Amino acid sequence: MLAGANKQTLGVAVAGLALSLVVQTGGARTQNATVQWQSLNSQQAPAASEKTAEQVYKNIQVLNGLRASELDGVMDFMSASLGVGCTHCHTNPWDSDAKSTKVGARRMIVMTRAINKENFSGNPAITCYTCHRGQHNTEPLPPADLATTPDTDVTATATKPATLPSIDEVIARYMRAIGGDATIENLKTRTSRGTETTTNRMTSPQTIQIEILQAAPDKFLIARTDPRGATLEGFNGSKGWTKDLRGQREMTGRELADMKRRADFFRYLKIRESYPQMRVLAKEKVRDREAYVVGATSRGDSREKLYFDIETGLLVRQFVAFKTAFGSIPEVTDFDDYREVTGAKLPFTITWSRPPFSSTLHFAEIRLNAVIDDSMFEPRDR
Repeated sequence: MLAGANKQTLGVAVAGLALSLVVQTGGARTQNATVQWQSLNSQQAPAASEKTAEQVYKNIQVLNGLRASELDGVMDFMSASLGVGCTHCHTNPWDSDAKSTKVGARRMIVMTRAINKENFSGNPAITCYTCHRGQHNTEPLPPADLATTPDTDVTATATKPATLPSIDEVIARYMRAIGGDATIENLKTRTSRGTETTTNRMTSPQTIQIEILQAAPDKFLIARTDPRGATLEGFNGSKGWTKDLRGQREMTGRELADMKRRADFFRYLKIRESYPQMRVLAKEKVRDREAYVVGATSRGDSREKLYFDIETGLLVRQFVAFKTAFGSIPEVTDFDDYREVTGAKLPFTITWSRPPFSSTLHFAEIRLNAVIDDSMFEPRDR
């Protein structure tokens, strides 16, 4: 399938491959949200090399001075805080003020900015989520049965067990669970085929066919195919590229950095190399399973949480805070349906989510150490 299809862009699809192809869009540490918010409050101009939101987009009225590259993150934060999609406020054309919710959102931005400036030194202590809690309407009054059925205290912290295993014990058990060091060391290539289902809180879920090729240590290719055509994204070890019906282009900036992380064949397999600093923090539930929570700092200085199933030892969740100018959004990747493939144990279902978007990969087939020609990872002829 990968050899010669026409390619088409897919707007908000995030893909991963077994344990090493999880998209880490939020993994790279961005500027501290407090600094970004203060910059927005003071209308401080971005660096000369980067345009502001109002220089790139139409009808920017209250986000003047925000870096254009940060606008999507701000939109995502508001969407996550209210539990809505983009079309809650926007209509076509996107700069239109036809919806009253968009006008109301501007007033709320001005209000929270003023509260934070006057009371919290400009820090984002009060955000959309403070009142909305994932709902588009706020509740001004306590519920009638609050006295008899009090809500769970969302500010309560998890209780740390009296004893926790050492990080060496957790990682050693994980390595045994996925097949052992010798098995992982012998892995050279991976080929995966299946489907990707994406959601965005605006349209119905979309499911497409995907095929992913990867070669150690850092070569990667993914083909997504839908009724309109196909899209290729590749990384040859140094250069990232994408090709669709509109043509081919080279990746740069954050997009390239994200692709490099996705192409890391051993990211979650040689886990000690990927995360030089780790420590066991607590015990929590992931869905209905007990898991050890490990605080981990990657080689790229990304601070993450890794959740290891207490019973199986397998990695079941990865969490990173995706920073925006308004605050952080949880970015979560869940690993399910582990199966043995040539001695290694790999997840056949991977779900990535960062509100309002999500992507679920269901692999029908994963093959290890099949021969893959290096030319597959090179940019295609134009």
